[in-house]
Amino acid sequence: MFFASTGLAALIGAAFVILIVAIVNLRSQSRTERHSEEVIATANKLEKLVLDLQTGARGYVISHHGVYLKPWQNANAAFPEIASNLLKLVKSNPTQTKRAKRIIAGIKDYEVTWADLVILTAAENPSKARALVITGVGEQKVDLLRTEFDTFVAAEQMQSDMLRKKADRQENYAIAFGAFGLGSSLLLIGVFGFYVAWRVVGPIRRVAGATQRLAAGDLTERVLEGGRDEIGELGRNFNRMAESIETAQHELAGQNKDLARLTTVLRGVLDSTVDGIALTDLEGNIQIVNRPLQRFVDELGLEQDGNVVSQLLSAREKLRDPENFQELMERLREHPDEPSADEFEFVDPYRVFVEFTAPVLTDEGELLGRIWTLREVTQERELDRLKDEFVATVSRELRTPLTSMMGFLEMLREGEAGSLTPEQSRFLGIVYRSSERLQRLVGDLLFVARLDASGLQLHLEDGVRLDEVVTDSIESSSALARSKDIELTFDCAEANGVAVRGDKERLAQVTANLLSNALKFTPSGGKVAARVFVDGEDGVLEIEDTGIGIPEAEQERLFSRFFRSSTATNQAIPGTGLGLAIARAIAEAHGGSITVKSRVGEGTCFRVVIPL
Repeated sequence: MFFASTGLAALIGAAFVILIVAIVNLRSQSRTERHSEEVIATANKLEKLVLDLQTGARGYVISHHGVYLKPWQNANAAFPEIASNLLKLVKSNPTQTKRAKRIIAGIKDYEVTWADLVILTAAENPSKARALVITGVGEQKVDLLRTEFDTFVAAEQMQSDMLRKKADRQENYAIAFGAFGLGSSLLLIGVFGFYVAWRVVGPIRRVAGATQRLAAGDLTERVLEGGRDEIGELGRNFNRMAESIETAQHELAGQNKDLARLTTVLRGVLDSTVDGIALTDLEGNIQIVNRPLQRFVDELGLEQDGNVVSQLLSAREKLRDPENFQELMERLREHPDEPSADEFEFVDPYRVFVEFTAPVLTDEGELLGRIWTLREVTQERELDRLKDEFVATVSRELRTPLTSMMGFLEMLREGEAGSLTPEQSRFLGIVYRSSERLQRLVGDLLFVARLDASGLQLHLEDGVRLDEVVTDSIESSSALARSKDIELTFDCAEANGVAVRGDKERLAQVTANLLSNALKFTPSGGKVAARVFVDGEDGVLEIEDTGIGIPEAEQERLFSRFFRSSTATNQAIPGTGLGLAIARAIAEAHGGSITVKSRVGEGTCFRVVIPL
């Protein structure tokens, strides 16, 4: 294609060059002809001046009238300019220049030696002037000049004719070459067009058709691969592209099948769960919902349309605490990135649900939406209620016989039923201590039951001294500390004590529980220290021991009811798991808090904060 295009361009270029040369030659010939015509015209003007000189001089001599001098004067005046123009016109032709100079010299000679002489003679001696004219010398000079003029004009005309013939030949050559170049160009253009159609248009058209069929879904479409040129490379690239698309399509079909299978499995897993689960976008519009949640929506009569917050708010009037529920939903609507875990109770019918929700993030931390989990805990709450009722009932039923047992045991130990042997006294002491422990357990159970039923009732007083409360508890626990060989100390940093507004009996209960735990979990030879001090607007009580410690992973659950740490259960240390739960309830009822710091094998420190 390159060589064919180059040859065609060269041929067309040559034809145009020939045509341009012919046009240039024609223009040059035209200029030459105009120049020759101008030279001949100037020569004719000069010849006319000679005639004017002759006729003016003869007319004046014969008539002796001054009017005949006018042509002679005009000829004299115009002669220099016309002679100069003639020389300029023929300066490029040395032969014509030489002839022009000879003519001009002859005219000057004729003027000086004849025309001017005759006129001067006629002015002085008309007869003599007429005799000179009759001799015919002037006519002979003029005839000689006219012969020179004829020779000059003939030479100029012959040169013009020669140039015209040459130009005509070049014109004929140009026409012939132009016709040949045009015909050859048309022939080559036709051949080139056929070649392009065969080598370029045809293959491209086949590739275009194959592309359309490939786009229509025929992934098996292929084209014939040509030579090693660009068109062949295009066909090979198309085939590679089609193979790549076909392979990718097969892989995509397999991935879609796997994805559909995974989707089915995921849907099955979601529908098989007990909890209702939904995924929403940032605006709260539901994207995925499982069957349990849809069942909850139908059973509770929630709205089916709108975003998840609007659907949940449609049950507002059926809840026990609608205002709190409204506030929760509005907070979740305004803060889509905030997690929450809340419990709400339906009144009629009685049903309790726990709602968990958390933001869904990409690996880059971009917020995609929110996951909602709704779990029904109606049965669990009912079991909790029955358990609490059972505990309260059993505790009350145990307390009365325990009180009687403690009274009769005290009477027996004091000898009101007769004297006792040492062994009998030891046995009664063991029974009495076990009864006391059982009585404390029953007291704790009753405390928890009352806490669930009506909350903690405090008898608040001003000026309750924490240091005095701790001192009394230490005195009560000192015997146990000595029996276990544990060093029990108390430090009050304030000289006048630490006074708070509180319930002295309940604060003593907190202190007793904490000291009892510290002594229980501290081995022989250990230390238990109590400290009371002021920290800003709070009074602080700390009980620290060097006991077995509590694992860090269990410290968050330490204040839950009936929870016992693994270190306690592994060493079979007795306890109910209620003491710390009761201590936290009392501290929080006073507007304070209780926290713990502990390391396994190093000891534990409980910190109780009560506002002054």
